[in-house]
Formats: sequence, C-alpha cells, structure tokens
Amino acid sequence: MSEIFEFLKSSSLTKDSFNEKVEFLIEGFLVKQLITLIYADGGTGKSYMAFALAKKLCKEGQRVFFIDYDNPVGVLKQRGVDRLLIESYENMNYIQRSTLELCGFELVLKLEENAVGKAYKDCVFILDSLRDFVDINNDNRINRLFGALKNLREAGATVIILHHSNKDGKNYQGSNHIRNSLDVMYHLLKRPSKENELNFLLEVAKERAGVKDSGFCVKTLNLELNELDVEVARMSEYELNFTTLAQKILAGGDLNKTELLNAMNYEKDDRTARDCLDKFDGKLWFSRKMGKSVIYSCKSETTTDTTITTMRENTLNLAV
Repeated sequence: MSEIFEFLKSSSLTKDSFNEKVEFLIEGFLVKQLITLIYADGGTGKSYMAFALAKKLCKEGQRVFFIDYDNPVGVLKQRGVDRLLIESYENMNYIQRSTLELCGFELVLKLEENAVGKAYKDCVFILDSLRDFVDINNDNRINRLFGALKNLREAGATVIILHHSNKDGKNYQGSNHIRNSLDVMYHLLKRPSKENELNFLLEVAKERAGVKDSGFCVKTLNLELNELDVEVARMSEYELNFTTLAQKILAGGDLNKTELLNAMNYEKDDRTARDCLDKFDGKLWFSRKMGKSVIYSCKSETTTDTTITTMRENTLNLAV
C-alpha cells in the first residue's frame, strides 16, 4: 500500500501548480489553454470567423494548426486562405481533408500521443467542424474525443472547435456530453454588415474564466478581425435604421438635440428616439454641453484614444 500512497503523493498538485494565471489571447473572449466551441447555423460565416481568428493569432506569435475537414480546397482558394494565411505566415499550418489519410477522430488521438509536459505550449488547434471529427450523438465517442482534447489542453494547447446549431438555431447539435466536456461555448449570430464585411455577435452559452459576450467585424477581403462594440452588435432593426440616419446627418455638421431629432423627422419629446441617442452616445456619436443645449457631433473633441476611435470606425460597419 505504501507504494500507491507514494505514487499518489508524487502525482499531487503542489503550491507551484497554481502559479499559472488566466491568460487571454483575445481579451474577454478567447482564453489560452482552454477548449472553446463556437456554434451557429450553416452559412452564417463560422469559417470566416475562424480564418480571421487564425490570422490574428498568427500575428501574435501563436503556432496555429487549422484542421479543416469541412471546406473543399476550391472554397479555401476563393476565400483567400492560400494568400492571406498559408503564404503569409510561417507559423500557420493548414491541414485539409485531402492531405490526410486519417479521419478527424484518429488525427486527434494521434496528436494526443505527443501531449506530454508542455509539448503544445503556444499552439492553437482550430477544428472545423465537430461533426467531421466524431459522431455527435455517440456519448462514448464524444467522451473519448474530448478526453484527448483535454490532454492537448494540459500540454499547453488552446483548442477552438466550430460546430453547427440545431434546426431552430437556438442550441447546438448533438449530445449533452459536448457541453459538459468543454470549457467555453459561444453561440455565433450574424449581424447586418456592409459589402465585404461580416459582423458577428458571440453570446456566451457556457462561461469559464470570466469570458463575456463579444462582437467582431471580419473584413472578408483580407481576413482582418476587428472588435465590435457589443451594444452595437445587438442593435434592433429600429436602432440600426435610427443610428444609420443619425450618422449620415451628423456627417454634415454638429447639431443640438432638437435640431438632430427634427432633421430625422422625430418629435423632440420622442422617448424612444431620445433613449437611442443616449444609448449610442460615445460609440457612434459624441455629445457635449453648451449652455442649456446638448450638442451632438460625429467626432470626439475630448479624447484621442485610438481604441475608442477604432471602435467607432468599426461600429459604422453596421450600416446597410
């Protein structure tokens, strides 16, 4: 018995085991060394979101392994994956179904064989999509796959999985064991956007490490990923139409609240319109007091913060 106790003692966590801190690869959204799943309806742009994530992570020095059993090579070329990812970044490794003899499930198990120590430190594995790696209704196979992915995680890897939603679009396809086996889950929703852009709202469906709902804009011509203010990404149709018109009018010059509402054909005491002005103040336009009046402008006179400027530029993408 003493041997087993010695074995358990040598395998136990120590004080030093807790020195690692939670690290975000994308603040508030993507946690390093966790398993994150993103699910959405077919045709919403999941792969574009993953391409843009891959590019951003490559630029930040991560070794990215995009394992794609879903998209054919012709589609990848059409979307610029060859030019914008494979040829542009030495730390980008794109593995596609046509280059492999192994099925997705077998490939993950093969990766697990080398999950020793921190062998996968600073590595990101993107799997597209889950149903190409496992029977999503087979609990035993799901548990085995995610057991392997957890071993990759413990060896330093960050894992991102793309998955499909069910028929009503509200939940993911497959077994409850999928949710129980991963760390973070997002529901991806496509939002209105301009030509050559895709805007997304990612709502937290399973939270760990303090992740939160996030918005992003993907530039489809260069696969750049920009953050999008969550309130803007959540816009209703009314808010979208209101803010688009307000921005267009303010582009012609500053106006006080009454002048702006009149120019938009709203009454000055229209509560819904006034609430909308307040909601997006500091995001899509900026206000300042001048005597008893509130003046609205499309430019901020009080800050040169590039983060705010960039955020404001990105929010304009919702105009349709």
